[in-house]
This record gives sequence, structure tokens and C-alpha cells, in this order.
Amino acid sequence: MEEYGAIIILYLIGTAVLVAEIFIPSHGLLGLVGVAVYAAAVYMTFRANETAGYIALLATLIFLPTMALLAVKYWHRTPIGRRISPPNPVLTPADVGDWEARLSPFVGKAGRAATSMRPVGTCVFDGERLECIAEMGVIERNTPVKAIAVKGRNLSVVPLEEPKEA
Repeated sequence: MEEYGAIIILYLIGTAVLVAEIFIPSHGLLGLVGVAVYAAAVYMTFRANETAGYIALLATLIFLPTMALLAVKYWHRTPIGRRISPPNPVLTPADVGDWEARLSPFVGKAGRAATSMRPVGTCVFDGERLECIAEMGVIERNTPVKAIAVKGRNLSVVPLEEPKEA
């Protein structure tokens, strides 16, 4: 009976160490110790009773992944988790910039492809390099282009002259 008491204490210690891993940043060291304590407890359970050992092994194989999943899911809500990984900020248009207002003066203007556009590349309009998207197809480098619209953070462009077919 004394052996069963030691086994129960090992399971409790393993659980306590794994719970502590959630709250104490140890870079996984406490997690490894907790899993090792659980392995020792399962081993001792097998030595005491083989049927109980199999039941303990099955319960451990269910409990440990479930606990890891719950830790990952809820850790960010703990006081330490909130300090280490604060919530993502909500970005406003002032934070990311008003691309429409910045790029709309270039719509309708002619420029030149500074890089080949497959479909994204760089174009030069009025001496300013801008990231652009080819409306369709590939636009080769140094091809004259015309900006036709603002799409997200980029100008949509089309070639001014049709490519010559070989």
C-alpha cells in the first residue's frame, strides 16, 4: 500500500510541475521534468500492477496532450502570458497610411517598369519608385506603362504599347 501512495504522489508532483510550466517561463525545462515524473510514475505503476500500468499509460497518453493543448489555448490569458505576449493592436488607417490618397495622383500617368513584373514589380512614375501590379500578363523591364487604378497598397498598371510577337 505504501508503494501506491508513492505512485499517487508522483502523479501529483508531475501534474503540479506541468501546471507550473504554464505560469513560470522555463523554456520547456519544467515541461520535460513533468513528463519525466509522469514516466517514472507510469513505470512504478507497471511494477505494482500490470493492468493498472496499462490503464495509467493510456490515461497519461490522453492527459498530457490534452493538457498541452489547453495550455497553448489559454496561456495568453494568464497574467504572465499577458505581460509576455500582449494582444495585437487594432490598426487604424492613420497607423497604416492612406495608400489611396498617396497613390491616386499617379492614376492615369505614364511611367516605366523598373523591374520585370511577374505580376508584381517596381515602376518609376515622376522619378518615384512604386510597387505596382501588372493588370495581366508579364511586363518586361523598361516597358512604358500606364497606371490605371489603386489596388490595396499598389498601383495597377498596363503596358502602353503592345508587346511585339516573335
